[in-house]
Amino acid sequence: MTIALAALAAALLGALGALVLRRVPEPAEPDEDKVPYAVLAGTRFLVVGLAAGAAVMAALVAWRIDHTELLPVWVVVAGVGAWLAFVDSRTRLLPYVIVAPMYVVTLLLVGLGALLLQDVDILVHALVANVVVYLVFRLMHWFAGRFFGGAFGYGDVRLSGVLALALGALGSSEVFIGIYAGFVLGAVVGILLSRLRLIDPKSYAFGPYMIVGAVIGATWGPAFYST
Repeated sequence: MTIALAALAAALLGALGALVLRRVPEPAEPDEDKVPYAVLAGTRFLVVGLAAGAAVMAALVAWRIDHTELLPVWVVVAGVGAWLAFVDSRTRLLPYVIVAPMYVVTLLLVGLGALLLQDVDILVHALVANVVVYLVFRLMHWFAGRFFGGAFGYGDVRLSGVLALALGALGSSEVFIGIYAGFVLGAVVGILLSRLRLIDPKSYAFGPYMIVGAVIGATWGPAFYST
């Protein structure tokens, strides 16, 4: 029942993505080749795709999570994460107006989960993970801008903080596996697609792999870590 409810809630949130995209403002200095958000909102079968993707991610986490009090965090990560994965894959952008509220909601839900479980360490671990992962991604952003022409976007840095909060609330192994899995998936798929000349490595969307990696960390992190 818990898995079904989590999947349903995430699917409903994911399905709202098309409606939200119609109202997302365009960047102040948009790339002339960028597809407008309103146009993306009209993508065929978008509602079904976002709902299905969100439902699968939430169901996987619900299947393995120890504390259902923290499950609402992952409903948000799955639902809004589905929006962001789609947008990033099509525009190479992670809209601040979506990521910033997600950051706040995730933090509040982690805090609520810690309160319900009467375990302040959950919030502390989430905040520590948030700071550490954010600093690592911030350094990578600087390094990529300095030596690789800005191949690593600042939107990925912001999103890393959100995912670190959600993963940190579960444990250190979930953080390690979740972040590492995102890099591995992004690297393997990116190398494959660049070798096939299907993408430009300097305009590669990393956000979708970060989100999927976080779900892997939340779902199988402890199992991988113990082996």
